[in-house]
Amino acid sequence: MGFFEEYFVNPILNGTGYNVYNTAAYAVLLVAAAFLTYKLLRRLGIEIDRKFFFSIVPFVMLGGFLRALEDYREFAGLAKNIFLITPLIYISIFVIALAALLFSKLMERWTKTPYYKIWFSLGMLFVIIAVSQMTLQSAFALYAMLSITAAWAAAIFAARKLGGVKIRNFLSEENSFLIAVHMFDATTTFVALQFFPNYFEQHVLPGFIIGLFGPASMFILKLVVVPLVLYALDKELSKEVQKRTFLKLVVLVLGLGPGLRNFSRLVMGV
Repeated sequence: MGFFEEYFVNPILNGTGYNVYNTAAYAVLLVAAAFLTYKLLRRLGIEIDRKFFFSIVPFVMLGGFLRALEDYREFAGLAKNIFLITPLIYISIFVIALAALLFSKLMERWTKTPYYKIWFSLGMLFVIIAVSQMTLQSAFALYAMLSITAAWAAAIFAARKLGGVKIRNFLSEENSFLIAVHMFDATTTFVALQFFPNYFEQHVLPGFIIGLFGPASMFILKLVVVPLVLYALDKELSKEVQKRTFLKLVVLVLGLGPGLRNFSRLVMGV
């Protein structure tokens, strides 16, 4: 068995998770893809602002839901769709989102409706179609994940309202949303590993930390890493608003997509 097959092909086909080699390669590809996407958006004249940030959220959600539906198909013994398997699903969602964006810009000229409203609506339509294909198999998983996530959201909201000036300034609408998203991701991982013995952490670093300290350590990991990343982006790119917003989109993708995949898998009993 060759090196590429062992460390790249087989983990995709067999669902055995990540290793040091493919993790490093995917990280490099992520950086390259983010750079090229940013350049493309700037070339197209797209303003990467708050409206763009929240309008792309449905497409990130779509990626998580479609990945979970592919897991369900495989669980049911159906043929594997390689375009809905990591990492190829990122390319698939990118193509869908870009096509919808270009269509929305075209419709903006004809209808005078802001493109971001059309783009968001198209994304939500795709999300509704995807969610309609799901079935509820584990009410316990659903209630556990929603209740824990709601508790974290309430804590973030309280910190934003009651914290000092520096905390309130840091917990902007975008930052609060991103932290809540990653706590949702941590919640789905915690519930899966704590209550469902067939699950395991696929990523290298989180898997190592969880192996040492248990599933609850995901909350600590997220609470340390995500605010530090957001603080660094706000500080270092304070005058480069579009670049900062785009990098926060990358943070969003890394939390919301995997979180919704975990959430949907558990709910569907996969």
